[in-house]
Amino acid sequence: MQFLITQIHDPQDCPKDIGGFRKVLINENMDGLTLNNVFIEHGSHTIIYIVETDNYDKVIKFLEPGMLKCTSSISPVSSLSVGEILKK
Repeated sequence: MQFLITQIHDPQDCPKDIGGFRKVLINENMDGLTLNNVFIEHGSHTIIYIVETDNYDKVIKFLEPGMLKCTSSISPVSSLSVGEILKK
């Protein structure tokens, strides 16, 4: 299952000068979870992740390093287009 995660941090908590988001906001080296894509919107201090896993607990563990520095919203998503879904 794929999840879209939107993670927002305050400017004073920006990890840019201390190793970046990969070092301090996420647990990237996880068995059972694949980080498919990352999008960054610098002006609003927002990072969007697309991850894939069969275990929701892995999503929580993935986000654990940033729990005290940012907020996250997590949504299950499909990679199918609406047209593909309607054909089934």
